[in-house]
Amino acid sequence: MRIRGARAAVGRTGRRAAVVVAAVVAVTGCGGAAREGEPGPSAGGGGDYPVTVRTHHGEVTVEESPTRVLALGFATADEAISLGVTPVSVAADPASLETATPWMADELAGIADPGLLTSDGQPDLEAIASVQPDLILAQTFQVPDATTFERLNAIAPTVAPDSEALNVDWDTRLRTTARALGGEEEAEKLIASVSDEFAEVGSSVPDIGSRTYQWVRADPTGYSFGNGSVLELFGLTPADNQDNTQLGDPLPLERTGELDADVLMVWAPTEEDRARLDEDPLFQTLPAVGASTVYYADLAFANALNSPAPIGLGWLRGELEPVIGQLA
Repeated sequence: MRIRGARAAVGRTGRRAAVVVAAVVAVTGCGGAAREGEPGPSAGGGGDYPVTVRTHHGEVTVEESPTRVLALGFATADEAISLGVTPVSVAADPASLETATPWMADELAGIADPGLLTSDGQPDLEAIASVQPDLILAQTFQVPDATTFERLNAIAPTVAPDSEALNVDWDTRLRTTARALGGEEEAEKLIASVSDEFAEVGSSVPDIGSRTYQWVRADPTGYSFGNGSVLELFGLTPADNQDNTQLGDPLPLERTGELDADVLMVWAPTEEDRARLDEDPLFQTLPAVGASTVYYADLAFANALNSPAPIGLGWLRGELEPVIGQLA
């Protein structure tokens, strides 16, 4: 089963303030990983080179097996590490790894560098160039225009999926990264393994295909739907009003009763938001609350669901396994 591109728990473009923004905030500040003349983790893939990778901004040629891979975020770092390649530097804040990406906190601790991105989440070209990468791994939302892409690609071959989507299907992203790293065969094994592991959890529920899910962010004025299509790996079906496109309007508080899926995942970003759910009689009478199949998400869960990659997906599966088991 393919998963549609997962993005933040938000509504229209003007309200996209959930996971992507949260992840950007987590990597701003100061600090550094390996720089010129400093030792860094080894990185290198197999395969035959040169290889050509198709991106949304044209074809990119990687002339030789990369030895200094730079990842512009935790998801691309997850992909590289899953394929046996440790980046020399990753755009991440070492101070927030345990809360933002606990599934890779140890792996990223020595290579996390918040300075690779500017305060508004854009690639910092000077900081990136100082790492002297020979391959840059990015997500499509980090290279939305040809100018940004060309500036990065002038530093080192820059790879992002050939897609207009801001966040692309996790398996498509993995295959793109694997192409650049010479790990295409390993990527197919990982995709099959992840799919099988989720399906095994879902198989504990005999009627899993008839069970529905919703994924929302709780705001003071209502609920914004996010892309929860990763849940379909379990065999779950989106509820009729589950908006994985995130193009619809938020659900106002007075219509809280429409959050009636069998599995409800809700992210309350602040303690006040969470307390409001506990005190809301409409929310407390929802079917998932009564059946103990509601999952109260945090930043880590939102990141894992928003930008899924093999290691993060394993963590996500473990988080949701008790909820799926409760359905049975």
